Amino acid sequence: MGNHVESQAQGIEHLTKQVQILKERVEQLSNRLSALESSGNIVTSRGTASQNTARPLPQNIYASAASPGIFDTTSLLPRIATVCFLLVIALILRTITDNEIINTQAGSVLGMTYAAILILLGWRLYGKKSRLAPVFPACGILLLFSVVLETHAHYESLSTIGAYSILFVAGSAIFALSMRYRASFLVSLGVPCTAAVALAIDFPYPVYPILGLLMLSAIIASSYAYKQQMCRYLRWSILFLASIFWGLWTWKIHDIHSTHPPTAPLHESWFFPMLFVFWAAYLTTVVLNVLKKDLKLGFFESILPTIMALGAFGAGHAAVHSLVQDSSWFFVTIVVIATMHLGLAWWLASHNREKAAGANVFIFAGACLIVLTAMTVFTHIGYLLPVISTSALFLALLSAYWKNEGVRITSYVLQITACAAGIITGALMVPSSASIATGLAALCLFVFSLVQYSWSRSHEPVRDNSFFFSAVDKKDYSAVVLLITGLLGGYYFTQFGLYEIVSRMSTDFTFQFKSGQSLIINTGAIVMMYLALKKRDKELIFVGAAIALIGAGKVFLFDLFGIKGMPLVLSVFSTGVVAAFGSVVMGRWQKKETETA
Repeated sequence: MGNHVESQAQGIEHLTKQVQILKERVEQLSNRLSALESSGNIVTSRGTASQNTARPLPQNIYASAASPGIFDTTSLLPRIATVCFLLVIALILRTITDNEIINTQAGSVLGMTYAAILILLGWRLYGKKSRLAPVFPACGILLLFSVVLETHAHYESLSTIGAYSILFVAGSAIFALSMRYRASFLVSLGVPCTAAVALAIDFPYPVYPILGLLMLSAIIASSYAYKQQMCRYLRWSILFLASIFWGLWTWKIHDIHSTHPPTAPLHESWFFPMLFVFWAAYLTTVVLNVLKKDLKLGFFESILPTIMALGAFGAGHAAVHSLVQDSSWFFVTIVVIATMHLGLAWWLASHNREKAAGANVFIFAGACLIVLTAMTVFTHIGYLLPVISTSALFLALLSAYWKNEGVRITSYVLQITACAAGIITGALMVPSSASIATGLAALCLFVFSLVQYSWSRSHEPVRDNSFFFSAVDKKDYSAVVLLITGLLGGYYFTQFGLYEIVSRMSTDFTFQFKSGQSLIINTGAIVMMYLALKKRDKELIFVGAAIALIGAGKVFLFDLFGIKGMPLVLSVFSTGVVAAFGSVVMGRWQKKETETA
């Protein structure tokens, strides 16, 4: 009896300890609950909503569950199995058709119907957020494209218009599905595949107007997908396919008058209207992206106007001579379009007065069109080079007013272009058929380039507004090209003056002229080294040393074996003077550095 009482007492003691432990745990949970309620992270007993800021949902709500990536490793094997099963059904249909159990037309219809069913199943699976959702529409669109190609090309039971129509409808369905469920993989597959298959139909003689409309729809689709922050690189692939389209059409039209003219209609009357529509579509997409504040102007938008300007000019110039007798209207139109580019740049700058965002891309495109037109139309561009050089200086001043360093870079490029165009076309060389134009062009390059260089050194770029000057060229070393352009202009101007003098003094002036060229170069080296010493400018001393090396190379490689007599003596003597002067300059330079230290 005593043992029984003792065991009961021990049991009561054990239960008491357990109750105490449970009480402590309840108190702990109560404290935690109170802390959570005070911080506002749960719903209170009265049903009031939490006050803390909820974690934002991802933009692509189907990225993790509803629309997983096609290469998601957790679903890779089920997707591979699904692809195999879907392919088996397609192969069964193909085998039935090849064995003539059903006729070709019926087999094609069954194949297209099967592909359409897969696309519709994709809509349903995306709605259910299935991990197999991307597989069905992807297989369906690829199967449909292959059936359309084979039915049209091999069996010839599908017309060209019918093939284009099916491609457009299927591509539109895939694009709508992609936008509805933000399926980046599908739009990256469907849009370029639609354009590529359309390009392959009846290659190399497709129905160009209809194919152009399909390409245009692909351009619009890729631009819209980018605005929805999907498929960042889709626009590049569509631009590549559009370039193939225009290259093919231009090539065939250019061959109209060749020994092997095209054997199919080229729809020449549609060429220039379609070219204008493409240019307007691409230009509109860039302008809309510039005006859209939440989208940053990327590399694609920055170069697209220039690519379109150069591409449209090249295609139009190659085709216009084959289509019309008088091509003057084409160049007038190009000048008008270039002016529109410049006007659009001015409008964008007034729209955004802080940084003039997007203005430079249109200025550069317009400048390219004007330069190309001038080099094509004018037989001697010497009269135009002063205008280009002056425009480059004006753009440099405008860049400071707009606070747009991209315009500053464009001014550098334009000044270099003016000099390079003058050298390549021979507008700066002597003798010249238009001597006044040659002298004027060289003088303007000399003056305006050096003025622009001096301005660039007294006005540093605003690095916060430019990736180029903040990351690539922080010290604005690229402005040295303005100095080089100015020195080249000065060389050609003094060479022009030298030629005018010696040509009037003697009929045989070859030796004097070549020696005079060496004297001009060596004199320029001396002037540059003197200015470098006076201003303590390392940039000038390097340029002066480079000019001295060029002068010495000309004397000892060309003059020494090409001329003789007093002209050769003067050439060699001038080289010695440059070397002696350079030695003095370097000695004084080192002395001043020692005194400063």
